Amino acid sequence: MAPDAGEVWVVCRVPVPDLVRLRYTLEAYEGLCVATTLPGGLGRVRLLTSAGLRSELEGVLGALAAEMPLVTERWGEGLP
Repeated sequence: MAPDAGEVWVVCRVPVPDLVRLRYTLEAYEGLCVATTLPGGLGRVRLLTSAGLRSELEGVLGALAAEMPLVTERWGEGLP
């Protein structure tokens, strides 16, 4: 099944020292999402993915939350 063309985003927060680990882990899942660090230096990251990959991204974020203090702040649809 091809991923849905709709875009989904999520804003997450991790301690600043864990940003690099989060980014490299997500990059290992090539094509899963695009990560953008949000301004303010608070460890907030916006992840953009397709609607068809949302459940996979949710699973990856759930696994990461078990290993680091990752907080999912909110989900949205369309361009943020």
